[in-house]
Order: sequence, then structure tokens, then C-alpha cells
Amino acid sequence: MVLSDAQIDALLNLASKKAGEVVGWIGIAEARGLTELGFATRNRSGWEITDAGVAALAHRDVHAEPAATIVPFRSEPAGRP
Repeated sequence: MVLSDAQIDALLNLASKKAGEVVGWIGIAEARGLTELGFATRNRSGWEITDAGVAALAHRDVHAEPAATIVPFRSEPAGRP
């Protein structure tokens, strides 16, 4: 399943909220989409991440592309500095 960048940002925001951090507003459209997927719920205190949402973030982190590609240095021919 592919989440949009906005949904991922909202999910990360909800994870921060669950960890006790102060977070900003969460987009209603993104939160509703996450709710339909089972990754968030709505209650009196606002939107909350579910266990499925936490698992989705963990799965995303494990399969994320590396931040950079490492390539070997090119060898110089012998006799050249």
C-alpha cells in the first residue's frame, strides 16, 4: 500500500502526539483517509494513531530507500597523480 506524502506526514505527526510531543494541526482529509485505512481513530481529544498505524510506519522505515547512494571511487590509471 502506498501512502501519499501528506498521509505519511500526518501519520508521523500522530506518532509524535502519541509519544507525548506537542504537535500542530493534522489535515482532516489525511486523517480521514488514515481512519479509512485503520491507521488512525477519532475521539474526544482528536485524532490518534492506531497500532496498525504504528506498524505501517515501522514497515515503511524498514523498507525506506537509503538517504544516499554510495558509489566507489574511480581508480586512476597507474602513473597519474
